[in-house]
Amino acid sequence: MTDIETVFADWEPLDLEWHQGFAFMDDVLLGDGRVPDVYIMLSPDGARPGAIAQCAGDGGYPPSPLMAGQPVWRHRRNPRILRDALHDYYLLPGYRERHGYHALQALPFRFDRGLESLGHEYWRDETGAYWFGEYAITEIPQARPESLALLSSSSVSVASTSALFSDGVSIFLHGKFIANATARVRYCNHPSYRMIDGQVYKGFKPLHQKDGTPLPIANPDDFQMLAQRWGTDGQSIIVQAQQGSSISYEYFYRIDNADLTTFTVLNERYAKDSRRAYYLTGKTIRYVGDFRLLKCRQPMFDECGRVVSASEFEDDYFAVDDQFVYAAGTRLRDAHGPSFRHLGFDYYRDRHHVYQRQKRLDVDVDSFVVTQLYRNDQDYAPVLAGDNNGPLGSGGIIDAAMQLAWAPYFEAHPQLKDYWWHRLQAQSDAPQISPETAPLLAIGLGFEVGRHVHFHGRVINGLDAASFRLLDTHLCGDAHGLYLIPFHNAETQVPERFSDEPAEHFRSLGLPYLTDGKTVFCHRIFYHAPEPIRKAHAATFESCGHGWAKDRDAMYYYGEAKKRLHPAETRVLGTYAISPNLIFSEGKWLDVAFDPDEVRVPHPHFLQLGTRKLFCRRRPLSAKRFDLATLEFLTERYARDRHRFYYYDGYGTLAEVDEADYWASLGHPVTGA
Repeated sequence: MTDIETVFADWEPLDLEWHQGFAFMDDVLLGDGRVPDVYIMLSPDGARPGAIAQCAGDGGYPPSPLMAGQPVWRHRRNPRILRDALHDYYLLPGYRERHGYHALQALPFRFDRGLESLGHEYWRDETGAYWFGEYAITEIPQARPESLALLSSSSVSVASTSALFSDGVSIFLHGKFIANATARVRYCNHPSYRMIDGQVYKGFKPLHQKDGTPLPIANPDDFQMLAQRWGTDGQSIIVQAQQGSSISYEYFYRIDNADLTTFTVLNERYAKDSRRAYYLTGKTIRYVGDFRLLKCRQPMFDECGRVVSASEFEDDYFAVDDQFVYAAGTRLRDAHGPSFRHLGFDYYRDRHHVYQRQKRLDVDVDSFVVTQLYRNDQDYAPVLAGDNNGPLGSGGIIDAAMQLAWAPYFEAHPQLKDYWWHRLQAQSDAPQISPETAPLLAIGLGFEVGRHVHFHGRVINGLDAASFRLLDTHLCGDAHGLYLIPFHNAETQVPERFSDEPAEHFRSLGLPYLTDGKTVFCHRIFYHAPEPIRKAHAATFESCGHGWAKDRDAMYYYGEAKKRLHPAETRVLGTYAISPNLIFSEGKWLDVAFDPDEVRVPHPHFLQLGTRKLFCRRRPLSAKRFDLATLEFLTERYARDRHRFYYYDGYGTLAEVDEADYWASLGHPVTGA
């Protein structure tokens, strides 16, 4: 920077404090905006710069992106902009307030003189226009900065999230082109929606159906949002739905036969009119009597599990009418609406059953309790649930730790009688007639066997020592059932029963599948109990590797039946299942045209279609980078073709490397090293 006039007009010198390559502005760390979230583990808020830098250096955190020891300036009108000799930088909004540090993003351009705000996060200088977002600055190269202004038809109360700007040629939203300036534009009563030339837009796209085609709307100019995801054009109800949760695909559909005069939005997911109710996914409910959201009551507990207060709210997913219960829009089988109520946390009951969300529990309804031993805001307070036979999920397998954990609750509730806790108390108070007299036999994984089964030094009530044995690294069994060995908190948890069949019937079918002789299970997550595959045929079931399996009727991927694949005509190659007309990768259909004769799987994660295409799992790779006619994998990680060697990172990258890297991986000496 050599223009002294520009420096003093637009920028002011900034004094930074440096420690071990980390810059601090007013004692706040300036982190690298390319990896803004890695500094969260430092918990820097309140700590001194030297201590933060020492911790960051020891942990190998990326240094600040500024040039250490070089002058740094801060923009006078926009303090979120910094500058050094190489770059202009943007302090990403929110990181200081949320996490206690700044995330500093290097920009691919430089600001010119005269940077000024136009409102709603739009800025301009002498040569360009910009929109300042949460995670980046959008440069607007097609905009004329001297003419850029808030659209004249904008509402006085328009929010920055919905503000439209025009330069007389184009209209911009969030700094991106959305329409020509000649377009007829109208704001909506919701900041995410707007009308452009007779079409309803959300964001930058017209409303579209699940298949991607435009959603026909009879009266787009009358469109308005009613509440949350429910809108109307005065003739139909327009609903914004989605597939997936963490990664979602958003789409819209129309309800044409709703009674608009009585249509009422109950919450984000439910709505109703005088004739029927509606769930967000498109389900229509013919209800009986008064359809309403379930009233929930969440108790607040003291340190002994006694109720001290309660908060009331309407359930997001459960609704009831005069007869039935609905969970996520589907009638809950055999549940009784008038008696259905919330017990606290994720537990519900009616006159006959107890439920954990939609799952019916095999417990004694009248003796079932839910509590929490609350101490203070800092201590972890586990939720305790169970009936007179034992804690929920224990299957009668109980140790002293469980007994101790529940002790404050039962001691504070003397009206409860003849629960499992009372029976164990009576046993411990009685004289011990048959204590362990011989040395215990250690059988591995923390288990010892004598007259009783001991797990990490604790006696486990309910396990049969005479027939107890380990089945594999995570499973065990006895004459009364099969159990999951607790991996996390093994010193406090006990084996969890998932089958009532004896251990002698256990058989591994090839990871992740097993059977108890009657039911096939998928054990996908080692610290969760195996899940039964209800319709699997145990006698013909076999694992095909990489999560795939088959029986006489179906193909499975990690326990989920794939209806489009028939076992008689499907072959499994690595992570791929291939039929004459379909290819599935990691359980999902891969949309690619192919000839069965050109299919080749040179590695479990790679699919090759002749010399045309190459996939890594579901990700296409550029076929031009490789000589597919000679591509081969030499090891799990290394491949070659007639021109080059490659290294596979295990995720989705096949990078070119030197031949010496391959030989070094085999332990061969490298010439010249």
